Amino acid sequence: MKKSYLAIILIALHGMVVGQENVSVTLTDASSSTSIPYADIYNQSSGFITSSNENGVFHIKGALSDTVKISSLGYLSEVFSIQELKTTHTIRLVSSNEYLKEITILASKRQNIGVQHIDKLSLKLQPINNAQDLLKTVSGLFIAQHAGGGKAEQIFFRGFDNDHGTDFAVFIDDIPVNLSSHAHGQGYADMHFMIPEVIQDADYYKGPYELKNGNFSVSGAARFKTKNELDGNTVKLEVGQYGYKRGVLLLDLTPENKLFSTDKYESAYIALTGTLNDSYFDASQKFKKVSGLFKYNVELGNQTSLTFMSSYFTSSWDASGQIPLRAYQDGSIPWFGAVDNTEGGETARLNTSIKITSVLKNDQKITNQLYFSNNKYTLFSNFTFFLNDPVNGDMIAQKESRNILGYTFEYDRKDVINTTKLTSTFAAGFRSDWINSSLWSSISKDPQELKDKNKLSETNYWAYAKGNWQLTPSLVLQFGSRLDYFTFDVEDKLGNNVTGSKNAFRLSPKVSLFYNPIQNIQLFVKGGSGFHSNYTQAAVKDRDIHPLPKALAVDLGTEFRIGDKVIGSVAAWALKSNSEYIFVADAGEYENNGASFRKGIDVSVKINPMKNLWINSSANWSKGILLDVPNTENSIPSAPRFTNTSSVIYTLEKQKMEFYLGSRYMAKRPLTEDESVTGKDYFLLDASITKSFNDFKVAVSAQNLLNIKWKEAVFYDASRLKNEVLAVDDIHFTPGTPRYVKVALSYNF
Repeated sequence: MKKSYLAIILIALHGMVVGQENVSVTLTDASSSTSIPYADIYNQSSGFITSSNENGVFHIKGALSDTVKISSLGYLSEVFSIQELKTTHTIRLVSSNEYLKEITILASKRQNIGVQHIDKLSLKLQPINNAQDLLKTVSGLFIAQHAGGGKAEQIFFRGFDNDHGTDFAVFIDDIPVNLSSHAHGQGYADMHFMIPEVIQDADYYKGPYELKNGNFSVSGAARFKTKNELDGNTVKLEVGQYGYKRGVLLLDLTPENKLFSTDKYESAYIALTGTLNDSYFDASQKFKKVSGLFKYNVELGNQTSLTFMSSYFTSSWDASGQIPLRAYQDGSIPWFGAVDNTEGGETARLNTSIKITSVLKNDQKITNQLYFSNNKYTLFSNFTFFLNDPVNGDMIAQKESRNILGYTFEYDRKDVINTTKLTSTFAAGFRSDWINSSLWSSISKDPQELKDKNKLSETNYWAYAKGNWQLTPSLVLQFGSRLDYFTFDVEDKLGNNVTGSKNAFRLSPKVSLFYNPIQNIQLFVKGGSGFHSNYTQAAVKDRDIHPLPKALAVDLGTEFRIGDKVIGSVAAWALKSNSEYIFVADAGEYENNGASFRKGIDVSVKINPMKNLWINSSANWSKGILLDVPNTENSIPSAPRFTNTSSVIYTLEKQKMEFYLGSRYMAKRPLTEDESVTGKDYFLLDASITKSFNDFKVAVSAQNLLNIKWKEAVFYDASRLKNEVLAVDDIHFTPGTPRYVKVALSYNF
């Protein structure tokens, strides 16, 4: 009898094994034949999810009768059986602008749970004119430029004045953009090297809930992905007011998908861009920028792919700096004038990366990536004019040169536990920065006295484990924890400050629950901790302060879809941080102002009321306080309170025309802890019209359509003008762009 039972079991197991088929298929665009990466592949029978890789290839297992749904934003979904996929090497998806049909609200059908899918849609809809516009696709995120166009933008998000990236992490092809212990700000994230024409996709995150983001991702993160191949060659020329000129060249090196090999699928391209801009200030900003990128992909075998990327960027600029409000009001300085128009800087960055991805048996995948970056930076600033030196002025020069080496290992697997499904990720890696940093006094960009010089090294070793556990078709639990270990080393070359080392670690657990009571409504609750690292100098000097201050956060919200016409999200959130950086103008640096607490509400909706018409809007409210000071002076300076972005997009398909009208509104916000001084609100309109003629495309865009006079960056601190005896506390601002029109002409060949 026992032998009979054993035979039955063996026969059943044999049937299960025989019935499971492994298939490998490539996704391509039906019109251009270019590959389609990052598409969602969902086995509707077994519930397993995967995605196409960088070259559009996906691997999936199932019974011959299983049905598989293939969907990608911007394409019509298709459904195939495993039997059909087994005999199909390539699937060609047809493009479509009916985006809402391709977005699923069910967490159990998503490959990337926790990603802001509504904001991913913005990347498809909104016109992207420069690298800064990429960040504007994140709902609730505002940026400000206040140094001639060359310095990294100031980032406002979820009640944070993130400075240039202290609590908002940015990645490009999994290479971290943020620079720790930077000469001009912790977590400095300069995105100007990015070429928007080659951005394929992006994942956006709000809050510190994604395990792979790590350092600097307390308020959120953006992970941009470049294209792996082009659908042809492109030449693009842009000309605008105020001396603006930009050229772009995209060259496809593998029109037949062959470069070095005769039997392997390959793709490679080069992207080049250059920009000249005098800008709208009375003194020319003389902005110059050149960027280049080379990317190569090859399928080494049926289960392994290799991606190599290298980019270089350099820029230089002059800047008019910030204007004290009193000088504008008394007529001594015009709106676009300057106290010191000799500010400016120059910077360069090299990125190189090689990534190998291998698909193993039983739905397992291993990814190895090695990257290297080199960054050079010089910035001349004068925040206080003649406060410290009434004769020569207070200009400082901040300089740095750094090398970065990083490595990432990632192992993914899928398992069935009774009737539930578990997708697991185990990852580990390191990032090492070697930095030479210095601070000088300066006169008209001529460095004078060396004030500070340090040789820094910082290494972040990290590892995390993450699980997406599908408990039922409508209930998904995401959980995991991340361990970060840092080593900080400082060598003070002048002997004025600190020399030494320090080590520290931070454990960051995270958990999220996603529940769909019905198919088109998802409820979620997220909780977790994150951190940003302190300056290496501060970590070594302040022995009693933890150099990896913790932040705890929680989100409670919903995503919903109403038919094929409306998609939206609402989230209430709260976040407590153990450190708050405040800008100190006379030192040109940031200091920790203690613990803080923030709460807020995010609302975002996209409506497609009729074919080719989109209405988009997001509203974001937040309130933050400092916890270690009296209640009468506990507001967080410069932190946004209420923001709104809205747009209307309409397409005439037959005429090949697209119309865009967008608005940006930031309410007044406190500039001092007691709220006695506030930054004025502003409302701006932007517009563009695009017309296509077969291989040609013409676009006309206008920023600040109503020509509003507004302040882009605002600070409140002390300064002294040449004719003043004492320092004066005052609002200092950088004026925002006036009405600014430019024309772009592109040719595809």
